[in-house]
Amino acid sequence: MVTRMSDEFARLLAPSFELEDLEGSEAIAFGLWPDLTLAYVNPAWTRFAEGNNGEPGIQNEWGIGARYLDAIPGVLRPFYEQFLTATPEPGVSLHPPSHVYECSSPTVFRQYLMQVYPLQKRAGYIVLNALVAESAHDPLSRAPHTPDLDMYVDVNGIVTQCSHCRLIRCVGEQTRWDWVPSWVEEAPPKTSHGLCEMCFTYYYGVATT
Repeated sequence: MVTRMSDEFARLLAPSFELEDLEGSEAIAFGLWPDLTLAYVNPAWTRFAEGNNGEPGIQNEWGIGARYLDAIPGVLRPFYEQFLTATPEPGVSLHPPSHVYECSSPTVFRQYLMQVYPLQKRAGYIVLNALVAESAHDPLSRAPHTPDLDMYVDVNGIVTQCSHCRLIRCVGEQTRWDWVPSWVEEAPPKTSHGLCEMCFTYYYGVATT
């Protein structure tokens, strides 16, 4: 049986959360210790991983005790570390810190709302991820492209994918990023993760040029 929560973390949930509510939620929920290691994942986490080709790798590599930031591409780690650790003390703010991010499949555009709730004395966090948008990809803004090696693979054999929207950078036109569904389904072995200009501005508030 896979352990989804440490005993110590379970004792922190009350009075802020009922475990039954987290377990039954459709939102993907996970708990973190102050050092941002995983302390809890709910059934929705497991269902999402199973439905998106994430198992058994997720359970094997990202179980209780794994460091959450290690699963985040390096270019996005500063944002998420600041976002999580800057959460106000319980009761200080009427609304939890929130962030909308993309988590699309090759055929479906999806956006999630992430909300962070500090537990008593900031001894941990509960992070909720609720689906807020889901539709087929817009064929105008995301016309599918084939995995053309000449167009997308650089001289070192590396493909650069946006860490957020998952578009692929064109090697001959650095400001052009295309939607390549087959590489969203399974990234090439030599894939580097960056941010396209639009996503860099979204996360860090400044343009890359």
